[in-house]
Amino acid sequence: MKTLPRFLKMFAHAAALVFGAFWLVATSADLPPPRECFTGLANPTTIAVVLGTPAADQATTQVGAPSCQGLDGLVPGATVVFTLSQEPRPQSAGPGACWSYDTLAIDGATGVQLTVRQTPASQGLTEANGSYVSPAMPSCRGGWTMILKPGGEPAAGHPISPVDSANAGWTLQRFIDVDDGQACPGAFTTPGPAACGDWFPVVSITEVAP
Repeated sequence: MKTLPRFLKMFAHAAALVFGAFWLVATSADLPPPRECFTGLANPTTIAVVLGTPAADQATTQVGAPSCQGLDGLVPGATVVFTLSQEPRPQSAGPGACWSYDTLAIDGATGVQLTVRQTPASQGLTEANGSYVSPAMPSCRGGWTMILKPGGEPAAGHPISPVDSANAGWTLQRFIDVDDGQACPGAFTTPGPAACGDWFPVVSITEVAP
């Protein structure tokens, strides 16, 4: 792909900041370890996330791109199952980073091939990247990015449990950038590189297997 949409550039920038923080540990002992933001989950674990309906104006207020219209099966009412693992806590990380989980597998997203990476420090419970290829239209392909995060930054020293219903405001943010919009009818109408995204409010998070 020749270009990246604004929100993917933001994700790439965040990843670069995390990488830079780890690199700096070689020359500085002042960087703190990632904060313990989350509790209440086993390690490893499997969680089921039920998606709600995005706000009608999300394309302008949150995403800056049109909805993906369920290209990958992620639609309101869908249940997405994540297999997660938490790596050992790093010695240092960027400011405000949380000790997060890796997404090892995902069920409920169609046509997605994950790139499994160790991302022990993140702004959310888990982030995932990979590729997308439509099973029905193989020429509809591109990059896929997701983050599952709470509505607000957990307070220092007060980790929150994703499976506690009292902790509202969670979102699953997913973005797809495709090589050719015309290869993906229903989501795009123009040729060439195109991008879409959805910020789903999370209805519930349930631990289904420790």
